[in-house]
Amino acid sequence: MLVPPADILLVDDNPTNLDVLARVLKRQNHRVRTVTSGAMALEAMRRQPPEVVLMDVAMPEMDGYDTCLAMGQDANLSLIPVIFISAMDSPLDKVKAFQSGGRDYVTKPFSSDEVLARVEHQVTLRRMQKHLEQQNQSLLDANLKLKEIHVLKANFTAMLVHDLRSPLTGVGLVLDALKEGQAIRPSTLDQALASFGRVQTLLEEMLDLHRSEHGQLPIEAVPFEPVPWLESVADHFQVRAHDAGILLQTQWPETLPMITGDRSKLDRVLHNLLGNAIKFTPRGGAVKLEAGMEFGSGVEAGLRFLRLGIIDTGRGIPADQLPFIFDPFRQAEPGDAQRGFGLGLAIVQRLVAAHQGQIRAQSQPGFGTSFTVLLPL
Repeated sequence: MLVPPADILLVDDNPTNLDVLARVLKRQNHRVRTVTSGAMALEAMRRQPPEVVLMDVAMPEMDGYDTCLAMGQDANLSLIPVIFISAMDSPLDKVKAFQSGGRDYVTKPFSSDEVLARVEHQVTLRRMQKHLEQQNQSLLDANLKLKEIHVLKANFTAMLVHDLRSPLTGVGLVLDALKEGQAIRPSTLDQALASFGRVQTLLEEMLDLHRSEHGQLPIEAVPFEPVPWLESVADHFQVRAHDAGILLQTQWPETLPMITGDRSKLDRVLHNLLGNAIKFTPRGGAVKLEAGMEFGSGVEAGLRFLRLGIIDTGRGIPADQLPFIFDPFRQAEPGDAQRGFGLGLAIVQRLVAAHQGQIRAQSQPGFGTSFTVLLPL
């Protein structure tokens, strides 16, 4: 046998013919089903489409030609190859068979080797056709994905230009004033310095993103105590939260196990998550930084993690956007480009991954968002 076993449906109103043909095919390990009418054949094919049908022409009520025509009108059956097996061997009979949609024609009495060869030929062609269809669909999907990436990168570039142009314009105005000998007010100078700092941050984020995409994000891991670290991060954000009219809450045990990691990189993780939480929480809301132990389950059974949680009562993230918040080429909402470029979360995810950790997000629009970071101990 030249092909692996196939699923074959035999259609003939003569049980003896079905038995002879089935034995020939089963000797080659083909999986064979038999029915005795065209109507039964259509029902069997709709329940489970075979790879090839061997069908007699002369059958009562619904002959082979009519059955083949009915298959051609059903989108789920039209591509199944039909081999007619009939005692009628005139040229007109064969022409009618092909006109009704048949792929091949074998005359009775038939040779076993001929039937097997024709079956294997049709099975091979159908399998090649299916493989080609799958390849074409894969190419179509890949092409659509490339187009989507192209659009996302174009939007990414546009947002990048926007985020660079705005602060650089402020810096440029100050430089022009200095060049002309004009006095610069301290507040204007402070704004220019802040704008320059935003440009530096954006460029650093771009560089970190490039490094992470190429596996070049260095981690200098050293042991350190989590509690003093968390206290220092909370102290840093207390003033910012107070100025924004937001209550910053903290909760963790008095002691936590030592953790090994790059503290400066983990600082960026918490600073980004807390900064976003405060940015998108309205005045009068609350942000909470919490920590604790978590034990792994399933494939992670026996492992221990330091769990960091950042919870806010902000506007939340729509469900259709939540799966893409760590994608550097997407922006949560178009208007957010003026409030931050959106590279931060992409970098946070990569920094956590570089520590063999995990990050997940949950959100409900109008109620808030929570981020959970798990770092292995």
